Amino acid sequence: MNKVEKRFYLYLLIWVLADMVQAVFTNMHADEAYYALYGQFLDWGYYDHPPMVALLTYLSHFVDMGALSVRFCTVLLHGATLWLVWKTLAKVNMSMRDVNEFFIIAFSLLMFVLYGFITTPDAPLLFFTALFFYLYQAYLKDNSLVLALFLGVTMAGMMYSKYMAILVIGFVLLSNIKLLKDWKIWLSGILAIALFVPHILWQFNHEFPSLKYHFLLRNDPFSWAYPLEFLPNQLLVFNPVCLFLALYFCWKERKNSDVFVRACVYTCVGFILFFWVMTVNGHAEPHWTIAISIPMLMLLFWNTRKEIWKKRILRMILPFSILVLVLRIGLCTPFVPEITGFGNYQPAMEAIHEQCGHSPVVFYTSFQKPSLYRYYTGENGMALSSFYNRQTQFDILQLDKDLQGKEVFIITGNDGGYTCKVENTDFYYRKIEHFQGTNRIEILVDNHRIENDTAIVEVNIINSYNFPFDFNHPELPVEIYAAFIQKEYRQMEKCEIYDYQIIPPKSSMKTQLKFKYHDDCICVLCLSNTNNISLNSQEVKF
Repeated sequence: MNKVEKRFYLYLLIWVLADMVQAVFTNMHADEAYYALYGQFLDWGYYDHPPMVALLTYLSHFVDMGALSVRFCTVLLHGATLWLVWKTLAKVNMSMRDVNEFFIIAFSLLMFVLYGFITTPDAPLLFFTALFFYLYQAYLKDNSLVLALFLGVTMAGMMYSKYMAILVIGFVLLSNIKLLKDWKIWLSGILAIALFVPHILWQFNHEFPSLKYHFLLRNDPFSWAYPLEFLPNQLLVFNPVCLFLALYFCWKERKNSDVFVRACVYTCVGFILFFWVMTVNGHAEPHWTIAISIPMLMLLFWNTRKEIWKKRILRMILPFSILVLVLRIGLCTPFVPEITGFGNYQPAMEAIHEQCGHSPVVFYTSFQKPSLYRYYTGENGMALSSFYNRQTQFDILQLDKDLQGKEVFIITGNDGGYTCKVENTDFYYRKIEHFQGTNRIEILVDNHRIENDTAIVEVNIINSYNFPFDFNHPELPVEIYAAFIQKEYRQMEKCEIYDYQIIPPKSSMKTQLKFKYHDDCICVLCLSNTNNISLNSQEVKF
């Protein structure tokens, strides 16, 4: 091992140790606690994402050291990501100064650094993207069958990390269309799809919740704010100097005969343009482009080595590396604002636990809070979605089925319950002696007609619980509402029901509903139990 390699591995060790320390002292992000929930219920898929992040949190939990029980594998994976990028770059003679500059550039990419010590689906995506580019470069020099098979496994790993991995594969393929003539590449693609089949089957068995969420439920009416905010958000994700330099180098290298360099250019530009165009359907999260950190880092390193004004470039990048260091130190302090997602939630969760004891706790206001509650207390916390909130992994798990008829505490989020103040933490709660949920009740429309402005609908109400469902429940009485939706317009109409009954377990009840009809609106049927309004039917088509 020469001096250059020794310096690289020394810096890499320092980077990984710094991430490990950061992982210990940085508050748990609300989304991380949600992904830790994934790891408690290993499966081939989840409502929001593929399962790779669940595997990370599951393996990390064997390291029982605070936040490292969620982040340990992420820290190791990020170190491996940096190593792969360096190995991809190290095909040319490197100097001691090159090692310094590589780490300066890498450390200036804010979101790339952030995903080195917090666990999200982006962490494995970065690793498999780096591995994909490393293997692709090797395959271009030696198109062996073994490398093609490794590429197939890596592509499957990318897709198991995050769905946008398909963009990385697509833009690399677009940069070198001749690959379509290579039977080994076709074989690697077939292998990747074959390895991804368990997740596809999971989606099919659960009626494609992830596809519905990402491609339908996240769409918003067009607003000029979405495309206008996209570029400023990208400047924050990376940093202004690196982003503009990367786009400049992409322009310079657009006609480069080196197909690997062209792959980096196509991926960087393709991601930026794709998600900018996608803003016509709503807000694009800034971190959705994080995968281009890998080709961007390589483009920046290659081109800054060649530029005659190299020192000036590095002087512009260095302040952002220092700024990232300051922000990282700030994350370890108790002054982190809650809006960042890294607030100190532990006192609030422990306060709820102190009040509720070992009884299950139901949250109607958030899916992150029950995840944080489970993480900090180890107790049974769960979320129930409402008409006003989207579904989550809790709807896949359906943990509430086991709570029917049992004592629970409900965290209401408003003054509909009792106020409790423990350790300067205010929250509202209700104690329910015999809980009855409404989320697993399905309302099927058999027939309907309109008389004047009144809708008369014949329905079949299905109770999937292993417990009787009582509309006149003494603690949580249930009413039926018709919700009419048209863009931002929402109107709830209370239904007159023909007969209120107790529906036996795993049984159904046919009845007739009457309610005021609103023309040219989407109509869905909901159940309200005074604490929550659940969505219980598909769209009613009049």
